[in-house]
Amino acid sequence: MAKKIDTKYVTECRNFLKEVAAQPDVKHVSQGVLLKYIEHGTGEVRPRFNNVVMVKYRGTLINGTEFDSNMNDGYAAAFRLKDLIVGWQIVLTQMVAGDKIMAYIPAEMGYGDKREGNIPGGSTLIFEIHLEGVM
Repeated sequence: MAKKIDTKYVTECRNFLKEVAAQPDVKHVSQGVLLKYIEHGTGEVRPRFNNVVMVKYRGTLINGTEFDSNMNDGYAAAFRLKDLIVGWQIVLTQMVAGDKIMAYIPAEMGYGDKREGNIPGGSTLIFEIHLEGVM
């Protein structure tokens, strides 16, 4: 039997996104996805759907709980853009190599209502992403 989604938590996630969206340095990208630049890179190529991206990242929930990270691994992870969640696809196509951003991804562009590992259904996902390269 599937675990019932926590509607109070979903409301907290939506309210969090509204607060972030109201900040003056936050860019509204597409489909509710928000990003905030930490550092601008010098790359010239934006990733496309079939590219492989080299990234360092840290993912957290709105309460600060970290659910995934490779920040301390000493190397970037390689992912084919088309294999990532829609929120990452949207954000990464806005970036160039060297960009560091905070991405705020609504549940609909992440894992939706389903639980994914220790990420509850309906979660807003927060990622710090450093795009190190595009292949």
